[in-house]
Amino acid sequence: MIRVMIVDDQRILLDGLIHLFEHTGRIQVVKVLPFSEIAEVAAQVVQPDIILMDICMEGRTSGIEVTRRIKKALPRQKIIIMTGFADVHFVEMAKEAGADSFIYKESAAGDFISCIERTLKGEHIFPNVKQRTTFGLHHACLTQRELDILHWICKNKSYQEIADILHISRSTVSFHVSNMLAKTGHKSIVGLAVEAAEKGYANHTDQ
Repeated sequence: MIRVMIVDDQRILLDGLIHLFEHTGRIQVVKVLPFSEIAEVAAQVVQPDIILMDICMEGRTSGIEVTRRIKKALPRQKIIIMTGFADVHFVEMAKEAGADSFIYKESAAGDFISCIERTLKGEHIFPNVKQRTTFGLHHACLTQRELDILHWICKNKSYQEIADILHISRSTVSFHVSNMLAKTGHKSIVGLAVEAAEKGYANHTDQ
C-alpha cells in the first residue's frame, strides 16, 4: 500500500483525490493538511511514502518553500508539487526546490496515479513546458480545462452546449472564459478564439 500525505486546502480536490485513491486499492491517504507550516513536522512524524504538495494555500509559506525545507531535513522523502495555475515558472521553481515530480490539478485521474507510482520508482515527472502554447500579449498559459472550453468555442458551441459536453455548469464555463480573458489580455472571447483557431485548437480531436 502506498501511503500518501496531501498538503492542500481545497476541499473539493481533497475529496476527489481521497475517493480516487481509495478505489485503487493500493493508495492510502494517511494524512491531510490544510496548512503548509506544519507539513515538515507532519512528514517526520507520519513518514509517508509520498507527499502531494500544493503551491498556493492557506498560510504564509508556499508549497515550494516547504518542499525545500522537507527535502533538506528528509532528502529521501518523495514530493510531488501540484498546482492549478499554468505558470511555467512554477515548474522550474519546483525543480529548484528539489521536488521529485510536478502535476497540474486538472490532470486526469489516471495521470495522478501514474505520477505517484512512477515517482516512487525513481522517475521524475515534469510537464514539458516548452510545448505549452501561450496566448495573448501576456503570453499566458491556459489550464487544460480552459483549453477544452476554448476548443469548443472555436467549434461555435454556445456556453450551454459546452457546459453539457463537459458536464459542468454554464456559470463555470463563464467563469473560465472570464479568467482566460483576464490572463491573456484579450478584450473579447472572439479575439481569443481567433488566435486559438490559428494555433490549431479548432481542429483538435473532440473528447
